[in-house]
Parts: sequence; structure tokens; C-alpha cells
Amino acid sequence: MTAAAAKPGMARLQLGMDDILRLLLRELWLMAIVFAVIFGIGAAVALSMHSTYTASASLLMQLSKDYVYDPLAGDAARGAIATTDEVVQSEVEILNSTELKKRVIEKVGLKTVLPETPAMWNPQTPAQKAQAEAAALKVLQGGFATSTAPQNKVVRLTFKHADAMSAALILNTMIDEYQLYRQQVLTDSVGPALQQQKDAFDRKLGEADSAYQNFLAQNGVGDFITAKATYTSLSQTLTTELFSVEAKLAEDRARLSGINRSLVSLTPEMSVERDLDLSVPNKIFTLKQKRQELLTRYLPTAQPVKDVDIEIAGYEAMMNGGQGVGEQAHKVGVNPIYQDLTTQKLNLEAEIASLEGRRSLLRSQADDVNGRLLDLQGLEAQYNSLTIERDALQKNVSTFTQRLQENEAQKEMTKGGSDGVRVVEKASLPDKPKSFKKIILIMSFLFAGFTALCVGGLRVVTRKGIVNADMAARALDLPVLATAGVKSADRPVRAA
Repeated sequence: MTAAAAKPGMARLQLGMDDILRLLLRELWLMAIVFAVIFGIGAAVALSMHSTYTASASLLMQLSKDYVYDPLAGDAARGAIATTDEVVQSEVEILNSTELKKRVIEKVGLKTVLPETPAMWNPQTPAQKAQAEAAALKVLQGGFATSTAPQNKVVRLTFKHADAMSAALILNTMIDEYQLYRQQVLTDSVGPALQQQKDAFDRKLGEADSAYQNFLAQNGVGDFITAKATYTSLSQTLTTELFSVEAKLAEDRARLSGINRSLVSLTPEMSVERDLDLSVPNKIFTLKQKRQELLTRYLPTAQPVKDVDIEIAGYEAMMNGGQGVGEQAHKVGVNPIYQDLTTQKLNLEAEIASLEGRRSLLRSQADDVNGRLLDLQGLEAQYNSLTIERDALQKNVSTFTQRLQENEAQKEMTKGGSDGVRVVEKASLPDKPKSFKKIILIMSFLFAGFTALCVGGLRVVTRKGIVNADMAARALDLPVLATAGVKSADRPVRAA
């Protein structure tokens, strides 16, 4: 006993499998009680569970306009798109939202969701309604599940319910309500903001337009740009015309000065007709004819011929002396050059007077036009400010109007469906119920057995004593000479 007491660990190590089994059998009642308690709890849980029907469906989540960044104003980061996983996770969050489940409950009714609790089908008080809604919401939250895979656009949906028809109906209703609800979440939130901003711009545009119209009315302008262009064109035309008139006036004055100089050297009258006395040349001619006739009868030395020659010589001497031709008659008339120059002078003086009057009028008109143009140029900065503000507001109103129309068109086109989410498979009526009773019973049995065995082993290790003399001899490696105090086989034996 001394050696055994000194080395209890070695004594335990020398126990055989049969000895361990005997020790466990000694704790049989304890292990049975532990097994019965644990297995009983598991069996009660398994038997209390109801069979459920699982309806399944699948949705295809695609990248749509909802996930392309389109700011309400400005162009910063416009066109940025979400990844496939971000799109799927966002849509799954909408699927799992409590608001969507509340809509499904309202659509299918409490009777479909809670077929086993008729008392909650027709709640009367607000408290009963809240209790029934909470119970129905708990059923939907506990029965609905989604599953996805990375970089996969397909989302699988399942819904478990005690009634097969209710499971399929609720899941299909959830898909239909989800397609409508997601449009309200993703689109309807933009519409009111766009409308509110457009209304604000409309008010500002009305104020800017009133200020613009008042500015035009106060300055007597119907169209500022047209008025400025008109006055600019008029100013250029009047200036060009004024320069032309002044050039013409200078030209006419120079011509008038030349005509005046020419008139100084001219007389108003001039000889228009002058008759000469040609009797002497005629007599000479007649005498020469007579001489020729005499020569036909006489010799040149004959006296008749000589007389004619003497007479001819007298007349020729008179001609040579300048007395043979004299002025018989002389008529005087108006000088046509003087008269023409005088007419030109009068015309030029009249034209100069006309040009001077026209120049004076053009100068007056040019002064008025230039003054008006200067006034418009002074108002141009204020006009540009009003115009820029008005045009910017008109552009913003046009932009937001277009965005609103696009938003409404998108809502109409996606009503009852969505380009971003498509139904791959709708839920059909499940034909086989699923239950975890067998699994829970098997797991309870295994867990109860394992726990009972562990409790028995722990009891063997912590409890002192040996079952019989043979075990003592094997455990202590000493001979047993005698035993005493043995009252039953189950009581420990003390070795001597």
C-alpha cells in the first residue's frame, strides 16, 4: 500500500481497458441520467418543430442608370459606375428591408402570413394591429433568405413557411413589391428634389425676367442687342455720309473758285457775226477774166490788154495796201462760254447751299445717334449682367425640366418591371416539406451520448477506489494476499 500510495499516477497508468470499462460501468446510472436529460431536451425541441415548405426564386441584378452617377447639378464625376458586387449588395439590402416586408404583409394579408393564428387575422385595436404586424414581420424575417456569390449577378431567394401555397405567394409578392419599391427608393427620391429645385429656379427666373423687362422699359429699348446694332449701323452710315457730303462740298467749292477765276477774264458779250466788203477782189477777178478774153483777140502788147493790166495793177496795189477788203457789217451777242460758266456757278452755289444744309442735318443726326449709342454702351454692363443671369436661369430651368421629363419617362418605362433587375425564376409551389426533426434527434442522441461518456470519464478520474482485488493487483503491480470487508461486488476493495 505504501508504494501504491506513493505513486498513484503510475497505478492509474497501469489500468487496462477492461478495468476502465468496469469503472465506467460503476458510473452507469449517472451517465444514463445525463444522457436521458440531454436527449430528452433535444427530442422535445425536435418534436416541437413543424415541417416547412421552402419556395425559391432567383433575380438577375444588372448595372442600370440607377447606379451611374448623375449629379443633380454640375458635371463633377458624372458617369462614374458601381461594380457588380456593389450593385448586388445594394439590391440585397433593399430586399432585406423591413419596409418591403411590411408592404408584402399589407398586400397578402395576415391570414396568409399567420395561417395558424386566426386570432390575429382581424385585429381591432392599435395594440392588436401592432402585435399582429410584429408577429407577421417575424415570420417574414425568419423565413426569407438571400444568397449571392462574388462577381455573380444572380441572387437566389428562398422563403420558408408552414404552408406551401403561402410560401410561394409571399415570395412572388415580395419580388413584385421589390420591383416597385426599388423604383421609389432609387428614382422617386430624385424626382421631388428635381421638382423642388426647378420651382426655385422658376421663381428666380421670374424675378430676373421682371428686372430685365423693367430695365428695357426704363431705357426705352425693345431689344437691347438690336437697338445697339441699329444705332451702331446708323452711326457708321451717318459718319460715312457726312464725310461724303464734306468731300463733295469741298469739291464744289474748289470748282466754284475756278469758275470765278475764269469769269474774271471773260466778257459777257462777244462778236457773233461780221460781214466784209469784197468788191475790190471781185473787180480784180472780173478784170482778170476780161484780160483772158482780150488775149483771145489781141496780143499782150495791145492797148486794150495794157489798159486792163493797168487797172488790175491799181486794184492789186489797193489790196496790198490793206484797203482792198473792208468791214461791211458787224453783229455782237452773248458770250456762250461766259454764260455757261455763269450757269455752272449758279448751280454750284445752289448745290453748295444744299450740301451745307445736309451737312448740318447729318451732324445733328450723328450727334443724336452717337449720344444714344453712348447711353446704350454705358448700360451694356448692367444689361449683360441681367442677360447672363436670365440666360443661366433659363438654361437651368430647361435642364431640370428635361431631367424631370426623363425621370418621369423612366418611371413609366420601368413601371411593373426594371431594366436593372430581371426575374430569372419565380417561385413555384413547393411539393415536399422540409423538417429538421430527424437531424435534431440524431444530433441530440450523439451529443447526449458523448456528454454522458465525458461525465462518466470525469467521474472515473475524480473518484477514488478500485472495483476488485484483481484490478488492485494489476494497477499496483503487487500481489493481493487477502481481502476484507467485501459486502458487495460494487463496493471498493481495500488491498492488504
